[in-house]
Amino acid sequence: GVRAEEVWARFSQRVLMTGALMGSRDVAMIFFAFARIKYRDVKVLDMLSPFILRHVNDFTSLEVVMLMNAHKKLEYQRIDNLKLLLNAICDHQDEWTGRHIALAANAVAHFYIYEPSFWRMVAVSLPKLVWSMNPLELCNLVAAMARMDRRDMRSLALIARMCRRCAERNLFSQETLAVSINSFAKLDFNHQSLSKHFEASVLLKLNRALSMGPDYRKSSLRDVDVFDVQALVLTLQALVCLVGASEEVIEKLLMLISWSKNEVSNFQRRTLKTTCIILRKQHGQLCRRLPQDVRNALHELEHTPTEVPTFESRWMKELRLTLQKMDINVELKAVVDDQVLDILLPTSNAVVCAVGPFAYYTSSTNRTAYSKLHQRLLEAEGYTCMVVPYYEWAELKTEEDKMVYLWSLGRRAAARDRADRTAEAAPSGEAAEALTSDLSDIGERRL
Repeated sequence: GVRAEEVWARFSQRVLMTGALMGSRDVAMIFFAFARIKYRDVKVLDMLSPFILRHVNDFTSLEVVMLMNAHKKLEYQRIDNLKLLLNAICDHQDEWTGRHIALAANAVAHFYIYEPSFWRMVAVSLPKLVWSMNPLELCNLVAAMARMDRRDMRSLALIARMCRRCAERNLFSQETLAVSINSFAKLDFNHQSLSKHFEASVLLKLNRALSMGPDYRKSSLRDVDVFDVQALVLTLQALVCLVGASEEVIEKLLMLISWSKNEVSNFQRRTLKTTCIILRKQHGQLCRRLPQDVRNALHELEHTPTEVPTFESRWMKELRLTLQKMDINVELKAVVDDQVLDILLPTSNAVVCAVGPFAYYTSSTNRTAYSKLHQRLLEAEGYTCMVVPYYEWAELKTEEDKMVYLWSLGRRAAARDRADRTAEAAPSGEAAEALTSDLSDIGERRL
């Protein structure tokens, strides 16, 4: 555990001098050592990279996954190395264990390497290996699938069954529990029994933290298994916006977040802002009976500006320029999410949602839970949503085709709005039931 910089600088010089004499085990061990200390010397890593190619057939399966995980920990983005190692681990499929699957999937997902053959092998091996996986390995695997938006229902059902057993015995740590809940929610996998046991585990950790008082995050209590700020934010968003939970759990989560409001980062604040919208619309009575200090903290979090980067994709810009050529007044702004830009039509209080390829699960036209949540947020704030899927836009070859498509989209949205205004208002019970759904009601509906 020595982290003195001068020691590692001297060690790096020694590696540079003796690198040509290293074998496969030496290369793997050096990468692992650098990753464990998180000492990132790019010059040394670049010197060692050719030796990965030289010894790629000599590495054991465990050394291969250690090397892949070292690249992730060091944020050393050498895609050529990673693809070599990925092919090597696929060649050792008969040696796989739960640890191999979890570490390899975690590294592959970190660098967004879409390799269908690897994920097919994972799906084939999982029925035999999932029963020996511990909570950390289960968490790493489902988090990797969520990061890649890979919604394999058969694999998720197996992982969920093992997660339920671990949650029953309270084996999840605070970080693995929060990441697992959020990952299943992101993949739109909502199972009543799994949610029940996850919620019970969350409640246990919340009660432990609340019993310690506002100083539950003091350095002297670091060994106590209670939620940190990131885990609180992930859990609150998943339970409020995607899965649903009892008001007792939500109230306790909000209490702990109010105690830690000064530790919230910009990205966490951005997540909490969208969660506050659902809280106001779906849990109005709960918000009104919260303690005054909790309400003040939520108000401060919701109205404090966040500094997060935004990005306009190429085809979204093309869509916006086409609308402008049609003499339609448009604004490009973050309407409900500080990091997601939308095309706003201010005169009609409508939003054109450019739904790109990353808003769909891998190899499907099913929209992700986050994509559907964004549309739900816009509709909750009173906007009319007109969804433009990227694959439909790509089929339009001429500018005239694109204009006709957008005019047709607008006419359908206007007709639906007129029908909604003339229809009788839905009972309050139905409105509440719609807001507590798992978002599957949006499905592939295009407005």
